[in-house]
Amino acid sequence: MDAPRTPDLTHDQADALGEQIAEHATHIDAAVHRLLTDLRTFDASGAWSRQGARSCAEWLAWRLRWDGNTGREHVRVARALGKLPKIDGACSRGKLSYSQLRAMTRVATPENEDFLLEIAEHSTATQLVLICRKYAAVQRGEVPTPDEDADRRRITKRDLDDGMVSINVTLHPDEAELVWAAVTRIAKERAPGELSRVDALVEMADQVVRGTSPERSPTEIVVTIPVQALEGHAADELAMATTQDGTCLSSQAAQRLACDAGLVTMLEGAAGNPLAVGRKTRTISGALWRAVLKRDTTCRFPGCCNKLFLDGHHATHWIHGGETSLGNVLAICRFHHRYLHEYGYRVELDEQQQPTFFDKQGRVVHAVAPRVIGAEVGLPALVRANASLAITATTALSRWDGDEPNYGWIVDGLLAADRRRDVSAETSAVDSSPSSR
Repeated sequence: MDAPRTPDLTHDQADALGEQIAEHATHIDAAVHRLLTDLRTFDASGAWSRQGARSCAEWLAWRLRWDGNTGREHVRVARALGKLPKIDGACSRGKLSYSQLRAMTRVATPENEDFLLEIAEHSTATQLVLICRKYAAVQRGEVPTPDEDADRRRITKRDLDDGMVSINVTLHPDEAELVWAAVTRIAKERAPGELSRVDALVEMADQVVRGTSPERSPTEIVVTIPVQALEGHAADELAMATTQDGTCLSSQAAQRLACDAGLVTMLEGAAGNPLAVGRKTRTISGALWRAVLKRDTTCRFPGCCNKLFLDGHHATHWIHGGETSLGNVLAICRFHHRYLHEYGYRVELDEQQQPTFFDKQGRVVHAVAPRVIGAEVGLPALVRANASLAITATTALSRWDGDEPNYGWIVDGLLAADRRRDVSAETSAVDSSPSSR
């Protein structure tokens, strides 16, 4: 049955409704600025990690039911606005739409934001997007000399102060596209909205190490783990887990690796010399792992649907007497496996093998975020919150005159702002040099 047809509007009614829609949209745009400001603070605080999210964008997907791309774009725009005070101010007054913000924040700098704001006022959102794309294309067109290009193509590895390791790769665009396509293809095999190219890169390396033997232990890096370190209460500070190159691991990291790994026991003498070496065994057998995957299918951490990069986790570690059985082992992705060892989280399995996860404060981690609705919602709440802005239907009215923009002139103007910035930076460097004093 067809829906009842809406009565035709008179010209006056249509005009009034159009003005009302424009005013409502401007109120929403001003509210979006407050959302982005709060989001920038929340992102910088790192509080999103308490739910087990890999990033603020992933937390948004869990808490607000956004898809991954929406969350990542909002975080990117929020971060950019923190460095662009004039664009941020215009956004706070409802003068810019989110579509305009997305385009501008990709190319805006403190030196060109005045010019971009003027262009935004005299163009449509579609035209502004095209302007920003053309400007970005001109910037990318600056090709270095062959010597400079050879120096920039490199890969470096650096240990960070917080215990992480940074691997940086600089490639030609076609080479980068090949690597990016490979990690994207693997990452897309995960559940929608949880695209993680970092995990995909690790999986690529894992597949090379594992080869064509899926039953091989996923952890093939040789780690020496004294029993005292594995138990987590070593009296001797020197009794710690180490990799082949001497990198030290915490007892929590050692326990995580030993959850699902190939183990070789070695008896050492008082001087540290090997006396006897046992056979290599896997803590979780291939048959048990197939049964775990049949039951779990994905990572069991609340809110995570990862089907790849999975480890077997002992709810009660075998070093502490836990059984290596279906009633004590569950599938956990490598990212959340760290939560259960290094980050103070824990899991309990009931008699039906259903897990309950707890954070380090002992609070239950929920798979679905509780939906909290405030007492004051909808447009009336936005209008009251925006009362000081004096928003009307014409607040964000475009001043575009209907003519085709002169894209070449506009891009030249943006490049001129870049040149002024470079000259200013060179002048500051000269003024601060010892010879100028």
